[in-house]
Amino acid sequence: MRKPMRLAVAAGAAVVGLAFAGPAVAAYNPTLIALSTNNAPGRPTTMILGHTQEASEDPTVKDTIYAPPGYGVTLTQPAGTKIGDITAHLILRGAGNAEVDADGQVVTDTQANYTAAATQCTGTPTHEAVWRADITVQGTGTQIQVPIYVDHVVGAEATFATAKLQLCLAGPFGTPNGAQLLFAIFNVNGVFTNPTSTTDRIWRATFTPYAPGTPTPNPAGTTEGQALVPGRVSLSLSVKRLKHRVVILQGRLLIDGQPFRGATVELFVPGKSKPVAKPKTSRTGRYSVRKRIKKPTRYHAEVFFIGALASCPATAIPGVPQGCKTATVSFLAVTKNVLARPRR
Repeated sequence: MRKPMRLAVAAGAAVVGLAFAGPAVAAYNPTLIALSTNNAPGRPTTMILGHTQEASEDPTVKDTIYAPPGYGVTLTQPAGTKIGDITAHLILRGAGNAEVDADGQVVTDTQANYTAAATQCTGTPTHEAVWRADITVQGTGTQIQVPIYVDHVVGAEATFATAKLQLCLAGPFGTPNGAQLLFAIFNVNGVFTNPTSTTDRIWRATFTPYAPGTPTPNPAGTTEGQALVPGRVSLSLSVKRLKHRVVILQGRLLIDGQPFRGATVELFVPGKSKPVAKPKTSRTGRYSVRKRIKKPTRYHAEVFFIGALASCPATAIPGVPQGCKTATVSFLAVTKNVLARPRR
């Protein structure tokens, strides 16, 4: 199986253009990505979380990401613990709108270092945990740090979430070369445990923009994005032997027990980082590919999918001025190895 950060990089490429599937006339429609590397009920999982928007949209001042009810959330890691890796894509408004990549790590930090910054971003000086995204802009070496404030939720928010992550961005008026975020993807390790049920999990985020052309936040422009993580993901792989050393590798993809069409399934052999075949699933969720082999060969299948939904799957968070405007569905599944034996 590919490592979570490699999946995160793939996610960064996959989410580009998702916004085109949403409303075309609005000026601000960021998208939330939420992917679980393990959907098994009650099991620890690595979450891959992301924000994406287009260069034509207003810059973002604040993201608040909500983990759905039922997740276990551990926030007791000591300062300096690595939470995950991050990859991002920026547009430099002060450098001719050049677009650059950036990457780095997310680590836990000491809350006392962020009392003033936390108050400015969230209105509260203390939080259960503070993570710090340390990002280096490729080609320039510019360093950017973004604090992430993490808490369990209480009160009205507890009706749709169990925890939230809050972060604020300086935007093009407060960063070197006027750096503005287009997308960022990061993985979160050792924090989340899946709900014990197999119902779908709906992650949410609210996005607040800057007023166009100014360093002033525009709360009235706040929108919501939702990201559906299926409760059940099933991918199978089997081998059918034919004559003349030909085998058929075949299987089926089911999401919440239903066939899923149009996903690319990648087939791998041990020791190889590139897939040997990439069939797509049919309307029945099935896929197949023929291979001619000279010797017994082991294969496994992986599917990694991020797609836009036509509408938001849940009622919007009350009080969000622009309501829910974007939604995605994401999932990952990996099969065990199967052995294909050639037949003369």
